[in-house]
Amino acid sequence: MDLIPVHHGFVFDSLVILFQVFGVLALCLTRLFAGPRWVERGQLAFVVAVVGLGIAGAFCGHQDSEFGLFAGLTMTTLLIGMTVGGGRDSSESQAVWIAPEGTATS
Repeated sequence: MDLIPVHHGFVFDSLVILFQVFGVLALCLTRLFAGPRWVERGQLAFVVAVVGLGIAGAFCGHQDSEFGLFAGLTMTTLLIGMTVGGGRDSSESQAVWIAPEGTATS
């Protein structure tokens, strides 16, 4: 008799979905926000999401669930999304545009 009336495969499948959403949010946080504080938080969340997807996907594969394949596909897509593109380096300073002084002559 189970103490918890939930099938174990359902828990692992739900964890895969949770880490997929968490990984996409971390990728958006890293790519869309310019502040170094948000980039560092997004990168940490990204690492947690990818490791979580790997572990949850392994447990899904052990339970013969198709969510293990979805976890692997999501990990691949997230890694490609993180490495490709014109993301900013967190150590770069923000550019400030200042209008030239004086009047413009035509």
